[in-house]
Amino acid sequence: MKTRLALCSFVAAVLFAATSLFLPPPGIIDPSVLILVAQLLVCCATFLGIKDYTNLINNKKP
Repeated sequence: MKTRLALCSFVAAVLFAATSLFLPPPGIIDPSVLILVAQLLVCCATFLGIKDYTNLINNKKP
């Protein structure tokens, strides 16, 4: 289930970013869309366990 949610959030982030490039004014992504894309990518990373990986690395530092 987590993998599906991560995949869906990644696909949604890419689709929102790509769609916003073609909306007026073309070639400019609105800051609100950038925030949404960033939140979806963070959601994807959280579901895939990036948080656990970084905690593991931080615990190994002297």
